[in-house]
Amino acid sequence: MGKVRRVLRCYNCGAVLQSKKKNDKGFIPAELLDNYKDDGQVLYCQKCFDIMKVVNTGALEQNIDKATAKILDDAVATDAYIIWVVDLFSFNGTLNPDIVKKIKKLNVAVIGTHRDLFSSIIKDETLIRFVNERFEEVGIKPDSVTIVGSEDEADIPALIKQYDKARKAHDIYLIGSKSSGKTLLINKMLKHYVNKTKWPIKTENYRGTNVKVMSIPLTNSSFLYELPGFSLATSVVGKVEKDVQKLIIPRRKIETHYRTLTKGDALVIGSLAYFEVFSGKPTAIKFYCAEGVEIKKISAEKVDEFMEENNRKRLLRPVSERINNFRDYDFFEYTMENDGQVHDISVQGLGWISFDAKGQVIRVMFPKGSALKESLGKLR
Repeated sequence: MGKVRRVLRCYNCGAVLQSKKKNDKGFIPAELLDNYKDDGQVLYCQKCFDIMKVVNTGALEQNIDKATAKILDDAVATDAYIIWVVDLFSFNGTLNPDIVKKIKKLNVAVIGTHRDLFSSIIKDETLIRFVNERFEEVGIKPDSVTIVGSEDEADIPALIKQYDKARKAHDIYLIGSKSSGKTLLINKMLKHYVNKTKWPIKTENYRGTNVKVMSIPLTNSSFLYELPGFSLATSVVGKVEKDVQKLIIPRRKIETHYRTLTKGDALVIGSLAYFEVFSGKPTAIKFYCAEGVEIKKISAEKVDEFMEENNRKRLLRPVSERINNFRDYDFFEYTMENDGQVHDISVQGLGWISFDAKGQVIRVMFPKGSALKESLGKLR
């Protein structure tokens, strides 16, 4: 894997912080830069610090809410069976560590949705292996991984039978993010559901919380609980307006854009993000995104100027009113290995680039708080 470091900017003027040249833009004493902890600390360049004489701090919290934690505690206490629904397009970075910690000792089945957005060239076996590896990275070995598309229904009865056997008479908790396709899946399952119990299907506040949960009786003593979708706090989708969401969420096949970036080139994605080859050999990349996303290759030196103009004139979609200042972005730098293997760098909810690692340094700017993931490319 490539070595990654956060590229830090002065919180006041936006200059990239450096400790090499005292008289150059963005200078900060080396001890401050070297001892920086990624815990919400804010840094200023020496020039701005001398003017402002203040350092602000603030932590970014992305924990699950108390109600969800309580529901999952009940799942653990009853040794429930977990079905985790994930969106294959924006999967990287979606495995909330708090949720993983809660349920990792339970039996977990995974359903990957939106298979129809991917080219038929990518085999189901490849997608299943990809999902398995991501879960195993966080310490969960799924009982099974099933891949489904938006229009698939043929295998729903088989899935119901499979999970009914796997749960071993225990309750089932169906979980997933707001964009995972969980609700569509449960609606398809209900078409094949026959209630043979004394209990009705109902949606009501889960005991001890104010969160509404659907409960579907499986027997007179066991239920399937559908939890509300988890927050999209680490996805670009959760940070932009509804009209921008419509552009970045794929509705048809995922678009593949081909570009070659040389040192100093940047691939700009509307005004939401960019990928730059900061150093290294010319790099042929593929960028995967929704059909409504527009990209442009420009000089990295002109990125800030271009994004500022694009925010005003909307020359390149998508543009968000909520993300229009350097403080609204995170900035990371990947130093890649020279292993010749295909690597991906993905921004959750927006898309990802795929390229051969040849020792390049890749810089990525993307909406603050979104999940960024670098991994060996599995879907090429």
